[in-house]
Amino acid sequence: MTRKRIILAATAALLTVGLSACEEDGATSSSRVVGGSSPEPPTHSEATGSTPAAEVPPPAETTTSKTEADPAPQTRLCEVGDLAATVEYVDAGAGTVHHALRFTNSGSSTCEIQGFAGVSYVGGDDGHQIGRPAYREGSKGPAVILQPGGQAWAPLAAPRTENYDSATCRPEEARGLRIYPPQEYDSMFVPLTGTACANPDLPGEQLKIKTLQPGSPY
Repeated sequence: MTRKRIILAATAALLTVGLSACEEDGATSSSRVVGGSSPEPPTHSEATGSTPAAEVPPPAETTTSKTEADPAPQTRLCEVGDLAATVEYVDAGAGTVHHALRFTNSGSSTCEIQGFAGVSYVGGDDGHQIGRPAYREGSKGPAVILQPGGQAWAPLAAPRTENYDSATCRPEEARGLRIYPPQEYDSMFVPLTGTACANPDLPGEQLKIKTLQPGSPY
């Protein structure tokens, strides 16, 4: 080997060592990634060392929903102006005459009726009450809805005045019956001639009424 080739070989070896040293220190070598993606560049906060602000979630949406339905309108009570009343003979036995008190919705709208009617004998030109009003027998029944033309009725018993002696009964001629529909302050008059006991302390009942029920007695 000539002197010139020796010098060239030695120079090349020194250059190779120097380049390797530079790559190990990382001062002059360029970065490469093999078999992967390039790393993401640092964010501003990473570069400056500042802490990012906490993320505040958006306020939850509030909706107002109508969960309760409007209450259904209640059927109004039947009044005197809505009703027609009749008292009809049913049968008789054991010293008692049995009638049926019937209410008919003669109006144009639906109404409700429930319970006991008030019933008493009336007489004279002034329509004064004769004796005690009808005794309410049994328990109050359920409400009866009366469509226009609908009916409800109640059993009405009238013991005969002959069941009592004259001094105890104090008989008086009756012109008819004064009738109050349930929960009403206005009354109706139904003609029914006969004899009633005027004694308010009669030992027994001269009229007995039961609760109203739907339909007709027949």
